[in-house]
This record gives sequence, structure tokens and C-alpha cells, in this order.
Amino acid sequence: MTVPQRIAAQVDSAPSTWSAQPIRSDIPAQRVVGAEFSAQRIEPDLVWIDVRGEIDIRNAHALHAFTHRQLEESIRMVVDLGAVEFFGAAGLSVFDDLDERARALNVRWALLSGRPVERLLRVADAAIAAKACKTREAALAAVAPMT
Repeated sequence: MTVPQRIAAQVDSAPSTWSAQPIRSDIPAQRVVGAEFSAQRIEPDLVWIDVRGEIDIRNAHALHAFTHRQLEESIRMVVDLGAVEFFGAAGLSVFDDLDERARALNVRWALLSGRPVERLLRVADAAIAAKACKTREAALAAVAPMT
């Protein structure tokens, strides 16, 4: 199932002005030990990053590089961790660095967290926990363009 299909499947029948159809799907997915990362440009200035598998010391560096590449090309970003089965402490440093770089580039970003991520965020970093959203709608609202 693609990122847009999964996003669309999570949405109730509530109407939305946001389309799950990617504008650009030429961002190559990346497979690393234990995880897979993919990104789709959902709107001209919004990229949706889908993370699957396990994030730990074996692949946190790859997630760091992948998210930072996308950060350079967008002003809004959602990192979807809903399909992450395990999230180790090494993953927290990815988001600390991402938050710092996003502030420097004036990029708005949010995490769509899953249960393993929520558990770790509860006992870890309050600043990153504040970026975590439980629903697609909340994540999109967190990165909505300022008017």
C-alpha cells in the first residue's frame, strides 16, 4: 500500500480539502537494515515521509540522512512513524537534529507517532514529544501554512 493509499484509508468519511494524491512521486524509497523510508510530495511545499520497520542503532543514521535530504527541499514535512514496530533511543537523536535543522531553515514539521514511538517520547524529550501527533489531521494542522 502506498503512502497516499494508507493515509486515505486512515481518514473517516469526513470531507477534507487535502488530497492524498502525490504531486511528485520520484523521490526514491530507501531500504536499510530493519527499516524502509519513502517520501511523497503531497503538496508543492509539503512532503510526507513514511517510515516502516524498526528504528534502532543499526539504521538511525540512515533515517537521519533521509529526513534531512527531504528537509532541504520543502518548507513543511510530516514524518509518519505509524508503521514503526520498534523505536529505540537512537531514533531520538534523529529528531533532535531534525528539529534544530528545521528551525534553522524555517521548516515546519511534525511526527505522526505510533505506539512504540509514543512510549519512548513519554519518558524522553519534551520538545520532540510536542511535535508528535496522533492523527493525520493533527499532523497536517501542525504544519498547515500560516495565513
